[in-house]
Amino acid sequence: MPVLCCPLTGTMMEQLKEKVKALREKRGWTQEDMAREIGVCLSTVQRWEKQGGNPTRLARRELARLFQKAGI
Repeated sequence: MPVLCCPLTGTMMEQLKEKVKALREKRGWTQEDMAREIGVCLSTVQRWEKQGGNPTRLARRELARLFQKAGI
């Protein structure tokens, strides 16, 4: 997932939902673990998994790093 500076489209938000949950489950992390790893609030990870969302540029960078590391 490239690091973007513009808002995510509906399709991208849907992909984000799936990828965030897949990454978390692959790592065996709780939502709280993932939030801590990325540096966001628990409610942010919950929102991403439930409805997608538009992560900050810093959060996108961290997500991209974790997705790449996990092969997602």
